[in-house]
Amino acid sequence: MDRRHAWEAFQSGDDPGDVESGLLDSWRRSRWSGVDPAHTDIPQVTVDADTPFVRVAAPVMLSLADQFAGASSCLALADPRGTVVWRWVSDRGIAGELDDVGVVRGGMFAEEAIGTNGIGTALESGGAAVVLGADHWVEAFHRWACVAAPVVHPVTRKVLGAVNITCRAADASRFLTLAASAMVQGVSDALKSDAGASERRLLEAFLTARSRTTAPVVAVDGAMLLATDSAGGVGLDHAELWPVVVEAGPGGEIDVADGLRAQIWPVTAGTTADGVVLTLRPDPAAVAPAGGRDPRAGLGPLEHAEAEVVAGVLAECGGNKAAAAARLGISRGTLYAKIRRYHLTAAPTRGAHRPV
Repeated sequence: MDRRHAWEAFQSGDDPGDVESGLLDSWRRSRWSGVDPAHTDIPQVTVDADTPFVRVAAPVMLSLADQFAGASSCLALADPRGTVVWRWVSDRGIAGELDDVGVVRGGMFAEEAIGTNGIGTALESGGAAVVLGADHWVEAFHRWACVAAPVVHPVTRKVLGAVNITCRAADASRFLTLAASAMVQGVSDALKSDAGASERRLLEAFLTARSRTTAPVVAVDGAMLLATDSAGGVGLDHAELWPVVVEAGPGGEIDVADGLRAQIWPVTAGTTADGVVLTLRPDPAAVAPAGGRDPRAGLGPLEHAEAEVVAGVLAECGGNKAAAAARLGISRGTLYAKIRRYHLTAAPTRGAHRPV
């Protein structure tokens, strides 16, 4: 069964057995998202074409554009939402055709919006996506071939967006996959060179620590947080963690979550200014409360009173921890420590007004 027939069979309710699992999963997601395969209605949004990602990645894409001269191709960059933020086309003919189907700056190609496509499927799957002809969910795209891959920042490990190559389906070749891979590598190298010295130092400290221990490792400074996969489930929040680190100082220990502590290792000896590496470990003193038991049962009268005061101020401030810390006359780091110690919630309460 060729791909067009497989696509038609799937649209009719069959589950074609000769379609690779990744594509079949994408088709299923497209159906569950309610995307109409018979209509091309690309959402259009306003985008910023002068982002740090575009400034670094676009020159890399242009440096490889010569390879597509005379090949009627389109190179594009998309943001993490799947929205096209930059486009280059080899000739006016293909530019007009792509305009007609919404492959323009501001066109949103999230898979949940238009179904299986290069950009959206690459971002959804987290890997390279080769979408040829009738692989596309929307029928109007069956005459196109797209190869896309996500771009991950080499320091922060955040997905910045995706690179994409589009050509007519009849002109597709294995070269597109190789070219997309080269583009991702080139953009990644450029991003690493563009990163500041402090970012590179923090990354190097993080990688060194990760290679020397099997314990969960986190690296954090005033601007970013890096974590190993084993620390990813802890749910650390940069805005909460960094003030606690600064207050504790280099060489100290902090509570990072219920029953979990961290040793602080500064990137630069004697100061947290250049960031720190945290090695996480269970707190041997932590005891999980019995079912239905008050987690503050072991506190003294003064601690109970303090917990009530902190909880009341948090409620009055609608969960705004910066405002609560200011009203209490303590640092945000101290407030975060008390929230964890007393098992308080910082969520806004009903009727509370968040300061503007």
